[in-house]
Amino acid sequence: MAAEGVLRKVSDTKSKSVRHLAENIKKSFNKIREILRKYEKNLDAIDPQLKNNSDLVEILIFYENSWEKGKHYLLNLEKYSQLLYFSQLIEILCEKYKEIEEKLECRDPSIFIWLPSIIIIKSLENDDKGICKEFIPNMFNEEDESGKIYNYIKNFKENLYNIVKDPYLAYNLLEKSVLFEEDNNINRELEAYIPRYLIDDFEKKIKILSMQMQRIKPTEWNYFFDLAMNYLGE
Repeated sequence: MAAEGVLRKVSDTKSKSVRHLAENIKKSFNKIREILRKYEKNLDAIDPQLKNNSDLVEILIFYENSWEKGKHYLLNLEKYSQLLYFSQLIEILCEKYKEIEEKLECRDPSIFIWLPSIIIIKSLENDDKGICKEFIPNMFNEEDESGKIYNYIKNFKENLYNIVKDPYLAYNLLEKSVLFEEDNNINRELEAYIPRYLIDDFEKKIKILSMQMQRIKPTEWNYFFDLAMNYLGE
């Protein structure tokens, strides 16, 4: 029922990943029904050793995999909201920057650093749906080393916004500095407002938090990360 609700409410333009999950749940359910109807007509066709029924095994694996994901992310409103938000963010970045889509498709190692970094930047504006608090809660403890790094990043962001005056431009400068750290043209854009050594410190510190974000709950993070990129294929 939750999957059916998603298919009614969430379009491809809103989140291909979440729709893909819902479609897999519906598809696996229908396949289970089909095979039960098939065997209902001829129970003798089932091998007593269930592992020898390749079609049944394949469908059950597909069923279990998709339904476990659905149980975890579609029936929990907070987790669903976070998955929807994160998948939308990834898809928007792919539309915005063609080279980012290419890196995602080939699972370039850099994506495992800059995607969490983008979420951290979003959290600076209270626009991350609680993802950072879920995966790196110590970042919000000012006495913790991660909290001190986060405060440095926050101050850097506020300083940039005060200088640039245009919040949209300032955010895009931050976003591009994370996504295209090695692009000299983008670096020069930011250097027009902030000295290079401060930019280097910012990029170094946000990388530290990005790596920590993946290490506190590594299994859950990887599961969440992979599912958010569902539309690229499992």
